[in-house]
Amino acid sequence: MHVDSSKKAPKDTTKNRPRRAYLPAAERRKSIIAAAQEVFSRSNLKGARTRDIAAAAAVNQATIFEHFESKEALFQEAVVQPLIDAMRGMHARRETYEAATSPDELAALAQVSATRHVEDMIRIFPLFTAALFSDPDLGQQLYREHIAPLIHKRGEILEGLVRDGLDLDFVGLTIFGMTFAIAMDRHFGEDGTVAQADLSEVARQFTRMSTGGFARDRADPDKPD
Repeated sequence: MHVDSSKKAPKDTTKNRPRRAYLPAAERRKSIIAAAQEVFSRSNLKGARTRDIAAAAAVNQATIFEHFESKEALFQEAVVQPLIDAMRGMHARRETYEAATSPDELAALAQVSATRHVEDMIRIFPLFTAALFSDPDLGQQLYREHIAPLIHKRGEILEGLVRDGLDLDFVGLTIFGMTFAIAMDRHFGEDGTVAQADLSEVARQFTRMSTGGFARDRADPDKPD
């Protein structure tokens, strides 16, 4: 029987195909979350595709669904939960604030926690905006069920420390708003603004503004700024 030698068997290309690095399930899950954060931060919940997340994580789409039941579940884990965790971490201990005898002393005591607050908001800002604005219903739910209560708690921490006539919820909202504005300027602003400066200086300005306001103390005109 004559065999046509010109017909060669197909080459086995599996030997040359790079193998995916093995990771334990927990590490693989973390890598998928990190990739999802990258994709969601430049897109939105509806616009992000699982194939893009899979490519960023160097896995196939089936692997994603081995760890997360849906794209929405992955969004919750990658975007919403880190946001909630970061905001919970922003609560400084009340005892620290109660030790202050003046706004300037309060600002000094709050310097470390303020630096952490600002750093957290800068870090989560892309995820924060994705979580709030990628889907109106999801954004409203996230704000009402998680963010607003945390802002309220921040105001409660300052009870007994704020000036008479100031609403605690408004104080918490204002402090949160300042950190959000700083993060927005760090991401989109031009060089030269205070928000672009060293974070320790940004935190110093933030604490002075949040504890003493911006008005000069007219009762002591010689007091240095």
